[in-house]
Amino acid sequence: MKKRYFHLSIWIFTAIMLPACSDFLDEEAKGSQVDKNYYVSESDAVAATDAIYSYLISDADAYNLWSSHFGGLFFNDYWELPELMSDNAVTKQSSPDYQSIDKFQVDAYSIRIACLWRDFYTTINVCNTVIAKVPGIRFADEIKKNQLIAEAKFFRALCYFDLVRFFGDVPLHTLPTESVSEAQVPRTAADRIYTLILEDLGFAENNLKYGDRLGYGRPYALSASALLARVYLTLGQKMQDMAYLQKAVEKADAVIPVFPMGTYEDLFKLENRFKGERIWEVNFNGALSQGWKGNQFLVRLLPKMDAGKGGPNNAQGWVAATDNLYNAFEPNDERRDVTLFKSFTYTDGSVETFDAPYFCKYWDRIAEPKGNESNATYPFIRTAEMYLIKAEALNEINNGPNRAAKDALNAVRHRAGLGDTPASSYADFKKAVLAERRVEFAMEGHRWHDLVRMCSLDEMKQLVGAAKTGVVPRDANYLFPIPNNDIIMSNGRLTQNDGY
Repeated sequence: MKKRYFHLSIWIFTAIMLPACSDFLDEEAKGSQVDKNYYVSESDAVAATDAIYSYLISDADAYNLWSSHFGGLFFNDYWELPELMSDNAVTKQSSPDYQSIDKFQVDAYSIRIACLWRDFYTTINVCNTVIAKVPGIRFADEIKKNQLIAEAKFFRALCYFDLVRFFGDVPLHTLPTESVSEAQVPRTAADRIYTLILEDLGFAENNLKYGDRLGYGRPYALSASALLARVYLTLGQKMQDMAYLQKAVEKADAVIPVFPMGTYEDLFKLENRFKGERIWEVNFNGALSQGWKGNQFLVRLLPKMDAGKGGPNNAQGWVAATDNLYNAFEPNDERRDVTLFKSFTYTDGSVETFDAPYFCKYWDRIAEPKGNESNATYPFIRTAEMYLIKAEALNEINNGPNRAAKDALNAVRHRAGLGDTPASSYADFKKAVLAERRVEFAMEGHRWHDLVRMCSLDEMKQLVGAAKTGVVPRDANYLFPIPNNDIIMSNGRLTQNDGY
């Protein structure tokens, strides 16, 4: 019963915080008195921390399948939107929300953007509850206590980092939000939020060490190090700060030896969940919660096929790859046919050719031949990225690639069956890293972030225009819009990004 009350209080916050995805409530939350009496034991602390993992997957509105905001952060659009708003993917849905993102015409009224915002802040609120309440609970083992706080700080940092990447300056909440008035705060400068991100990840690096709670979707200390590498690279590029870029290299070097890369094909097999180069991944399980803790990769990404002849069930084909992405793979690149397919051979030998290339990298045809809600994990951060972070950062630091930069890029290329990069100048090597990231991480939620970090507006226009005829990015597209309903609900405290 206590755990139910915990979830109830968070859902009240969700309804208060994000009216774009739910009815507006104009009264104070009713769950705060319950919370005051809840956090008294070690088991309460564990239950509160475990709730974070539910909100990463499906518990934001777990009992309303047809709600526009069903599911959690990684169940929904987190990994899809940065691919649609790029040269990698196109929507096959008629929905204006997805069409506008695909065409770089997104606006502040987008339900998908509002729900992404909502997913971040509901997850942050659960993290803040752990961070605020757990320190006051008596533990027999302080290492375990700090572990729980470190998990919450890891995920709070993850959410705030992506919030500032998507939206720029955003409201900063470091305490649980339990009322309408507490949710009505102005935007905080991204630089200040980055300070919190670095502090949280530093704490996580030093305190993620309680062995019983590591792995299988829970972060390691080196998961925090790897995320720090991503943060330092982003900060270093944004500020042209060589010290940050050097820290990105150092963090990547700390992670690479511990999480070795295997073959690209094996990386996406279900038998290799939580193995190899998966530094941190989202643990989906389609067998739990009537199947709704499974992910949506196969439902969204696989094209409709004849299930009676061996095709997958419930494949909707909502997203396809651009021909430009398919053609971006070099000859003999072993990643292409793991990532994309243009046709399927049925059990009777007949072949169906699709109307576009579709993403198949998450489909383990042996373990899950019928598709549906899959057990495939989402590889949030992995070793190949550490190599490419190192390559990009060293190219910036040295104004051109040194031997270590080339070796890092070539490690990823060699795993794909390719030879050494021919790039030797600063500009050519930067383009080579961007191109390598494109084919390595297709449909893993990186591409828009990469374009924003590495490309001028003219370069972005050229890349996107080559893949999507008539689509023209603009300055405003370096950020997403702040959801309009949240601006209204803030009583003017929230302001909009330029161009929206």
